[in-house]
Amino acid sequence: MTQPSVRIDPKGLADVNNLLTAYRQGSKKALYRTVNYGTKQGRKEAVDGMAKKANLTKTRIREKTTMYFASLSSLSAKLVIKGGSTPLIHFGASQTKKGVTFRLWKDKARERYRHSFIAKLSPGADKGVYERDIGSPRYNGRSPLRAKSGPAVPVIYQRTPGLAKKAEETAAAAMLKELDRQVGLINRGLL
Repeated sequence: MTQPSVRIDPKGLADVNNLLTAYRQGSKKALYRTVNYGTKQGRKEAVDGMAKKANLTKTRIREKTTMYFASLSSLSAKLVIKGGSTPLIHFGASQTKKGVTFRLWKDKARERYRHSFIAKLSPGADKGVYERDIGSPRYNGRSPLRAKSGPAVPVIYQRTPGLAKKAEETAAAAMLKELDRQVGLINRGLL
C-alpha cells in the first residue's frame, strides 16, 4: 500500500503565502477604515434626524458634533455632541413691530419675544437677538443687554426619540458593508 502524497506547486504556494501576508498587513487598515466609515454614517444619520426635529441648519448642527477617528493603533472611534446654547438668531428669528419671532421646533408654531430685538453690537460681531436686562443692578435704561438663545444641540439630540438607536443601527450596517468592500480589496491585492 502506497502512502498518499501531495505535491504543491512552488508558484501556488508563493501565491497563497502572498495572500496570507496581504491579509495580515491589510486587516488592520481595513478595520480602521471600516470603523471610520461607520462613524461618518452614524454622524450623518444623527445630524439628519436633528435637522428634521429642530429649526436649525445641518451646518449649524454639524459644527457642534465632533468625530474622533480610529487609527492603526486604536481601533475605536467616537462621536461627541458638544453642549452650549445656540443663539436664537439661528432659529429663523425675524424682527417685527411687536418683537422678535422665531421657531425652535419644526413641528411647533412660531413663538415671539415681545421686548426683544435683533442687533449687531459691534462691527465685527454677528447679529443676535437681545433684550434689555432690567433686573441687573447696572441697568441704566439702555444697557446691559442679555442675549437670547435656543436649546443646545445635545438637548435636541435627547428630545428626538429613537435617534440614538437609529444612528447606531445605521453605523453598524455601514460598517458591515464597508468591511465586505475592504475584504474584497484585500482579495484583489489592492489594499
